[in-house]
Amino acid sequence: MAVRMVVFQIIVLLGSMNAFVKAVGLVNSSKCSEATCGNVSIPYTFRIDTDCNMTNLYWINCSHSFSPPKPFLASINLEVLDISLDDGTLRVNYPMFWGCSNATRIKFDSYYSRSLVFSQSRNKFIAIGCNNFASLIDAESAILCGCMSVCDNKNREMNISNSCNGINCFQTTIPSVLQDFSVSLKSIDTESDRINPSCKYAFIVEQKWFETNLTNPFEVQNMSHVPVVLEWLIDPTLFPLVTGNRLSSEETSTYVCANRSSTLTCSCKRGFKGYPYLPHPERCAGKLLLTSVY
Repeated sequence: MAVRMVVFQIIVLLGSMNAFVKAVGLVNSSKCSEATCGNVSIPYTFRIDTDCNMTNLYWINCSHSFSPPKPFLASINLEVLDISLDDGTLRVNYPMFWGCSNATRIKFDSYYSRSLVFSQSRNKFIAIGCNNFASLIDAESAILCGCMSVCDNKNREMNISNSCNGINCFQTTIPSVLQDFSVSLKSIDTESDRINPSCKYAFIVEQKWFETNLTNPFEVQNMSHVPVVLEWLIDPTLFPLVTGNRLSSEETSTYVCANRSSTLTCSCKRGFKGYPYLPHPERCAGKLLLTSVY
């Protein structure tokens, strides 16, 4: 049995309120302006300088072992591809799961606070391979979601967006929150797999990337990681510390903060640029002047 075990931990440590107050209240906004690692912009609250981080979650390790350098989210040791303050998301390269036996269960340990989750709207769970039943399983062995892909060895070329519908490839929606889950890869027909064994693949992937970058799903055999979208969010109990009030939302002329899916997000309004988690009034300043040319 050839099985590649992928054991991965996400440890998200959201500090106490006092730690948060210290981190936000004492931050030097001029020091914590946007940085760059290689080709990736690193906006506050994500930061290469540890003095600028609210929690360890947001520390970026800029590795100069690569040319150009590559940023890695230190808390989960995954390569960061992009960070969006407006969307409250970051794209990272995420490991794939595969096995070449009748039944493979790959343990994936995941410890989350509400601060870092897979984006349900932007990712899909994909099963690829002949005679493959792939599923995400929780700590109680209950199936969270699953995919079945059946055989079509004569026609492996397909357009992912139109044809990942069960023939050699299947996609499904992921749960809204994934914690301490396993990936299970099994044969639909064990007798067929005994006669003609094949490797099976499963992975969570950014849907847009998957639909636009792969015309042959079996290209994943040559990949170890694929892009996923994570939502980075802040515990809503910290809302009064960020906004200075106890309301469920706050909106000013320059920024807006609100609870979203039981988490806190802040963003600058259109026409303003800055770092919405800095103390007010340093968050979103420097209104962009829009002029018309006649």
